[in-house]
Amino acid sequence: MYSWIVGRALRMLFNRLQAGDVRFIMRTYAPDARLVFPGDSSFAGDHRGKDEIEAWIERFAGLGPRFVIHDVAVAGPPWHMRVLFRFTDHIPIPGGGQYQNEGMELIRIHWGKVREQFVYVDT
Repeated sequence: MYSWIVGRALRMLFNRLQAGDVRFIMRTYAPDARLVFPGDSSFAGDHRGKDEIEAWIERFAGLGPRFVIHDVAVAGPPWHMRVLFRFTDHIPIPGGGQYQNEGMELIRIHWGKVREQFVYVDT
């Protein structure tokens, strides 16, 4: 039941992201949050603090991604929660077609605020 509730909240947040509502998304992050996106792409990096994370999310949301969240698992109490989920994203390519990716994320949440987010995609 706990994973189902968190999954519903997560899907709502990704719907807001797809709508470009970055301001709403940023309310879920702690001031000293960290977002890690491994790899060699222009999105890769260890982004620290709300300003860096907001710039990253604005850039990403500008691509118009569409997400399907497949599985959600939750561990820990609400004040020290770990959320893991599997997703597929689709990003339209200018001139036709789309880029599709499979991935997983690990999010650490303390007292309702995202403290760490690790995004692992199969590029």
